[in-house]
Amino acid sequence: MKNELDYSVYIERYLDGEMSPDEKLWFTRELKGNPALKRELCLRERLNESIQETEIMDFRKQLESVFEESRVEIESKHHHLRARRRIAAVSTSLIIALAGMLTLWLSYRNLDNQKIYENYYSPAEAGVTFRSEGKAENSELQTAMQYYETGNYEQALFHFEKILRNDPTRLGLNLYSGISQMEVNRYRDANTSFHKIIDNNYILYIEQAEWYLAFCYLMTDDLEKARDQFVLIENRKGYYQHQARRILRKI
Repeated sequence: MKNELDYSVYIERYLDGEMSPDEKLWFTRELKGNPALKRELCLRERLNESIQETEIMDFRKQLESVFEESRVEIESKHHHLRARRRIAAVSTSLIIALAGMLTLWLSYRNLDNQKIYENYYSPAEAGVTFRSEGKAENSELQTAMQYYETGNYEQALFHFEKILRNDPTRLGLNLYSGISQMEVNRYRDANTSFHKIIDNNYILYIEQAEWYLAFCYLMTDDLEKARDQFVLIENRKGYYQHQARRILRKI
């Protein structure tokens, strides 16, 4: 069976202006010969415009305001049964439209959050400087890092948390503990781990902690905090600046 090409990544790159000239030329040709792709691109353009212009609560307030103005105007001019039926019909239509838009917006928002996570998140490479505080502690840390490097995050987390319980001053380990928590979908616990680095201004890992904290907010659907965090990262003008800027155009 022939595999169909997934154009979603190319659509995002095209809309964000990230394509090379050759890639853009290829994509433009694909658009001309693929009506379905063209429709999908148009849909994403319209959705991006509507979503980026206003938050969903603002959109709902605007709809409610329009309905209220229409209701008052109709009631002031018509006090008979037909006007009331018209109000009821308008109300029902607006409720249905609002519910449909909310459902569509939320589905695309969740999809976009997941895509952003998949496209920009990756666990940090192991880079801990081992302390010479005792053979047993180093052995525990080596075991934790070995599990971490092989992607066994549950076991890595078990050992990281054990070390941190015995010695909370080893702030740098909170980065790897937090990432391990993210990998097993414990985003709120990871939030706490990264804040231990940030709140203590642990310079060596603070930039990475801020970066991963933004993804925690994203995956717990706290878009306001996620956006603020990515703005902070962009303004810091560090290693993650350009990636944060691209993400901000998508949320």
